[in-house]
Amino acid sequence: MVLYITKKITAPFPYTRGFLPEIISTFKVCLLATLIFFFFKPFGLEQVASSIILGFGFVVFLSALFNIVVSLYVIRHLIDEDKWCVWKEVIRSLAYLCINIIAIILFTECNFDIKLSALTIFKFAGYTIFIAIIPLSIRVVSINNWLLKNKLKEAQRLSDILKDRKHENEGVVIELRSNIVNDIIKTTNNELQFIEADKNYITITELKENELKKTLLRLSIVKAIEQIEDESIIRCHRSYMVNLKAVKSVTGNSQGLKLVLSDTQEQIPVSRSYTKLVKEKLSSLV
Repeated sequence: MVLYITKKITAPFPYTRGFLPEIISTFKVCLLATLIFFFFKPFGLEQVASSIILGFGFVVFLSALFNIVVSLYVIRHLIDEDKWCVWKEVIRSLAYLCINIIAIILFTECNFDIKLSALTIFKFAGYTIFIAIIPLSIRVVSINNWLLKNKLKEAQRLSDILKDRKHENEGVVIELRSNIVNDIIKTTNNELQFIEADKNYITITELKENELKKTLLRLSIVKAIEQIEDESIIRCHRSYMVNLKAVKSVTGNSQGLKLVLSDTQEQIPVSRSYTKLVKEKLSSLV
């Protein structure tokens, strides 16, 4: 159970769906909450003027808008989006919820001319966070489903493109030289399948005479990229380079795309920072 929970909360999660989708989603939530307060007036709000309730909704939306702007144009430059995961998203949501709570408290004090005690504020914040667990969970699940739907759609589109591509018979020779010892690995852009990095070493996987061959070379993946001058061999992950000519199809889940190789059946991960490049290169192979 502990391993299952750990796997779920550490699963990759999109940092954002973009400015416009975030604004639309936030507006819908704020509008729904405002309408509920406006028409049903729960929690003893029967005597509260409609203008105050509408003002409450407007303040909540402005607070949420502030959160979105800070998230996309300030915090985004300070974090690694490829390492963003579910538990970080939950903490971010709770932090932004606290900002909304502060905005609501300030709005209440200004419009009702009351001074809330520290205990009252603490209780209000606690209840709000406790109640928010449900919508936060729904939000995470809905975004995960949205991401899965889009990844599957994109994977199918790329797989369809790969079915129509033309194959070259002759291969171009590729040389990889170790920058520490006098080792040289020679292969071709038809034989090379993928390269996997492990610190200062890379493992080169080739397909020769229908058999897989793996060779270890003391060379960083950054230096390997510099030595390979072939547009079909690109980096798709911090630990992987892949030969797009060897890709048979593309699969995907909510965590991202994976490239399925024709002969090895290996599934090479594509990190979010390289997704755009991979899609562009695969589309140009036709």
